[in-house]
Amino acid sequence: MQTRKVGESFKPRKKSGLLVRKWGIAILCIIGVFALIHPYADHIKSFFSSAGKNVVKVVSKTVGTEMKKDSYGNVNVALIGYGGSTHGGGYLSDTMIVASRNPEKGAVSMISIPRDLYVKNPLGGASRINAVFTQLYSHHKRDLHLAAQDFLKMLEKVTGLEINYYATIDFSGFKKVIDTLGGIEVNVPSALHDYQYPDEHLRGYDPLHVEAGWQTMDGALALKYARSRHAAGHASDFDRSLRQQLVIDALKNKLVASGVSLDRATQLYNNLTEMVTTNVKLDEMLRTVQFLDGLKTFSFGINNSYTPTNFQTMQKGAFVYNPPRDLVGGASVLVPYGGSVVNLDQYSMIHEYVDFVSHLQKFLVEKPTIEIVNGIDKEQLRTKKLQNTKIASILAAKMKRYGLEVKEVSNTDPQELTQIVINVPGEEAQGFEGTVNAIKNFLPIDQVVYNTGVIKSIIDDYGNEVIVFTGSDVEIKLGNNYLSGFKYPLPETLNIQYRD
Repeated sequence: MQTRKVGESFKPRKKSGLLVRKWGIAILCIIGVFALIHPYADHIKSFFSSAGKNVVKVVSKTVGTEMKKDSYGNVNVALIGYGGSTHGGGYLSDTMIVASRNPEKGAVSMISIPRDLYVKNPLGGASRINAVFTQLYSHHKRDLHLAAQDFLKMLEKVTGLEINYYATIDFSGFKKVIDTLGGIEVNVPSALHDYQYPDEHLRGYDPLHVEAGWQTMDGALALKYARSRHAAGHASDFDRSLRQQLVIDALKNKLVASGVSLDRATQLYNNLTEMVTTNVKLDEMLRTVQFLDGLKTFSFGINNSYTPTNFQTMQKGAFVYNPPRDLVGGASVLVPYGGSVVNLDQYSMIHEYVDFVSHLQKFLVEKPTIEIVNGIDKEQLRTKKLQNTKIASILAAKMKRYGLEVKEVSNTDPQELTQIVINVPGEEAQGFEGTVNAIKNFLPIDQVVYNTGVIKSIIDDYGNEVIVFTGSDVEIKLGNNYLSGFKYPLPETLNIQYRD
C-alpha cells in the first residue's frame, strides 16, 4: 500500500506553479478530512461557485481515481486524532472515528470508538484502545504510516468493516492553522472555568476562563478550550467532543469565508501537511469532490447506556459495559456485551450495529419519526403470561439501540395483523422505503399501509390558517400475530436480512 504525507510527491519546478498546487492540495486535504469524516461536509460546496462546481465535477470524474469500496459499495475511512508531541497525551488516540460513505445514498455514517474500550493489544496483553496507537507508534520507530496501518487492523476487528483508508491528525497543528488565519470566531454556548488546566510545562495549573457568546480565539486559546477536562459542568468526554466540534466548525467557517493571501496559502499548506498524514492519494481525493453536493452526515457512538425495558433512556450504540474495576487493576474501562476482561474479542453485536448504520443508510436520509402502537389483545397477553411485559417499549428500546429513533409508544384497539402505517402528507402512496426495510429486520410485518393526505388546518393565535402535519411519519402497529414468534426477553442480536 502506497503511503505519503499529503502533497508529498508534488514538487514542480516553478515557484508560481508550486504555490497554486500547494493551495489546491491544501483545499483537497481539507475536503478529504471534512467531506469523508467531519459532520460539516455540506459547507465544503461553498469553496466553489455554482459555475465552478460543474468544472470540478467534470475534472473529478475524468481525472480522479475511484476509492476502494467494501462489498456493499461503501468507502470506509478511519480518522485517528492525537494530541501531538507538545501535549501531555502525546500519541494517545483520543479521537477514533470510522466514517462509512456511500455516494449513491448521499450519506456518511460516522462511528466514534470509545477511547476506554478494553482490547487485546497486538503488541501483547490488554489495554485501552487509545493506548494501542501510541505503542504502535513507538514500536514502528515513530513512523505514523506504519502505526496507522496496524491500527486499522484493530479498528476493523472492533467494527467489522473493511477499512482501506486512514487520516491521522496532530491536533496541535490546529494551533498553527488558526494563527495563520488570524484567529477564529467561536460561539461559546455557556461559560467555562477550568481551574486545573495544566500549564505548558505540565508542572502546575494555568486556569482557563472562557465566557459565553461569540469569542475571538487565537490558536492557543482554541486548543485549550477544546482540550479542557476539569471545568465544572463541562468535564465529560461528551462535552469535550462538543467543544472540539465547535472549534473545528469555526475553523472551517474561517477557511471558507476568508480571502487567504498567497503567502498565507503557502504557510497554511505547510501547516496542513505537518498536521495530516494519510494514505488517500490525491487523485482519489479529487474523485471524491463530485459527491460533496447534498452529502449528509450522521453520527453514532458506542456507549454503556443499555436499558432494555426503557426506550426513553436507551441510546443508540449501547453495546459496551463497565466491568468491575478490581478485575482490571482499578481502571475504568469498557468491554463489549457478550465479552469479559478475559474474553475481549466478542464484537459480534457491535459488528451488527455498525453494519446496520453503515449499510442501511436510506432510513438515515429519510429521518423518520416513529411510533410503536400496541394493538395486542390483553387476553392473549394474559394467556401467554405477558400481561406485565411492556411489549412495545422493549421493541422500541431495541430499535433505538440500533439507531432508529422511536419517539413514542402508545396503545390502540386490538387488531390481528402487524402493520407499518406510513403517514404521507401528500396524495401519493410512496416514501420511507428505506425505513420499511430497516424495520423489517426487527419484526415480521404483515402489511405496509400508506395513509395519504394526513394534514389538518388550524387557526393560530394571530388568526392565520396553518397547515400542520399530524402524527408520526411511521407507525408500527403490533397485532395479535406478533406474539406467535415473540420471545421474552428479546434477542439482543440482530439478524440483518433486509437491506437498501
